[in-house]
Order: sequence, then structure tokens, then C-alpha cells
Amino acid sequence: MEAGTVLRVRRAFPLLLAVVLAGGCGSDSSSGERLTREQYAAKADAICSKYTQKANALAKPATLSDLADVSDQVIPLLHDARGELRDLRPPQHEEATANAWLDEFDVIVDDVEKIRDAAKKNDAAAVQAAATPALQHDRRANDLATQLGMTVCNRD
Repeated sequence: MEAGTVLRVRRAFPLLLAVVLAGGCGSDSSSGERLTREQYAAKADAICSKYTQKANALAKPATLSDLADVSDQVIPLLHDARGELRDLRPPQHEEATANAWLDEFDVIVDDVEKIRDAAKKNDAAAVQAAATPALQHDRRANDLATQLGMTVCNRD
């Protein structure tokens, strides 16, 4: 594998981790009651910590094939996190921001799937092309998490 491809793979892996961390936050609010701003942020940040540990336990890819394999491991984490996120009931006055965050999370899941699919095709240029908008979506999700009072979910 040429050096440029290895560099692109190594750059894509932190993106996958950032995506998991940005979007991988949530908790079960089985009581159905709305959470306060502080409760919402705290529960989300606690779950982000959990997903950070899971993401950090994944192998670091050195090839596009490795990147595809890691992406296949990240995607179920994202789906699980998304499900937990949808169970959280934010304060009513922050519901629009929380919904925007969830919408951005859905876009990020699609981004990781595009990166995975390009990596499976051994197409480094397509991986790079998918990573560029994914980074923008990650920044947007981080900004929304910050607006919601989170201090863990808004970090790369």
C-alpha cells in the first residue's frame, strides 16, 4: 500500500472515533418525564464516556481493509447510541436544539457508512471525499452538544 493511502486511513480512523463520540450519547429516560438541562447534559455525557471507552478499544486500522472492518464495528455502536439518544427527553425549551443534534447524528451514521463502503472498495479517494463532509457534520454535532450543555459529547 502506498504511503499516501496509509496516511488517509490513519486520518480516517480518528474521524470514526470522533463520530462515535459526537453522536454516541444518550440514556434511557423510562419515566417519560422531561429532564432538566443539567440532567440531559449529564446523562448524555455519561453515555459518551461509555462509547468513548468502546471506541478506544477498537483496533487502529493500517489499511483500507482494516478501516472497513473497524467501520463495521463502529456502525452498531452508532445505532445503539442513536437508540439511546432517542429515549432521552430534553427540556422543552431545548427540544429544537436536541432534535437538530439527533438529525446531525443520523447524518453522521450515513457518513460512516459511506466511509466504510469506500474502504471496502479499496477506494482511498472516495474515503477522503466522504471524510470531508463527515468532519463538517462532526463539528456541527459538537457545536449543538455544546449548546445543550454537554462537556464530553462535544469533544473529538
